[in-house]
Amino acid sequence: MQLYVGGFSSVTLEDELALAFSRFGAVESVEIVRDFQSGESKGFGTVRMTDDAEGEEAITQLNGTLLDGQKIMVSRMPDTLPGEFGVRQWLTENARQVLIKVGIRDRQMVLDYGCGPGTFTLAAAGIVGKDGKVYALDVRPRALERIREKAGSEKIENIETILMDTTGFATGLSDETIDVILLYDVFHDIKDRRGLLQELHRVLRPEGILSVFPMHVGTAALLDIMNEFGLFRLRDRCGPEGYQAASEVLNFQKNRPG
Repeated sequence: MQLYVGGFSSVTLEDELALAFSRFGAVESVEIVRDFQSGESKGFGTVRMTDDAEGEEAITQLNGTLLDGQKIMVSRMPDTLPGEFGVRQWLTENARQVLIKVGIRDRQMVLDYGCGPGTFTLAAAGIVGKDGKVYALDVRPRALERIREKAGSEKIENIETILMDTTGFATGLSDETIDVILLYDVFHDIKDRRGLLQELHRVLRPEGILSVFPMHVGTAALLDIMNEFGLFRLRDRCGPEGYQAASEVLNFQKNRPG
């Protein structure tokens, strides 16, 4: 079982976390997320425990307790591959710069598929400007409501929300109208991956970009999936410089039929 641990002091080390959790069972690994430049702890990370029951006991006993004078938060989280949590944090903290590197430009049409809290939706909206548009799509009405609230408070008028069709992947968008599609930390939740990719292929312009961060899936597995379906080809990839992780941002272009 993988656990999220947050709220601890910047001076807390991996060994201290391992010791605290080892009281409840075998600890497989500990990862503290650190600033890429300074190396300073950001006060959160992950602990992986061998046994699920022992992990649940650790949550019960440690959540809200003090470690190095700080009250820590402990909860269960989906399994991540090595280094993914750090890349996710890098993406969040550098959203605008990453999206520009991906290829988002002024006046473009962008689809943020599985937009969540809207971090990348709002960043993209600032890049495409008033003559562009960002479609924020999610299955959760409350997530879309919050994006509309944020956009309203910041006087952003180029975002349109789309409530995801839970019976399929239809976006309601016209053929070949989207310049860039963002699929960040979403792919692992999709069972019919071919169905999703077919819809994204349909709405993407011939020279458009599908940008994927395959958290919980991994770069190698995603490339295998893309090669199997044959709808997209890899254009390039990006990630935090000098940082090794099982997943990175992969940018694809669509293959044409035949």
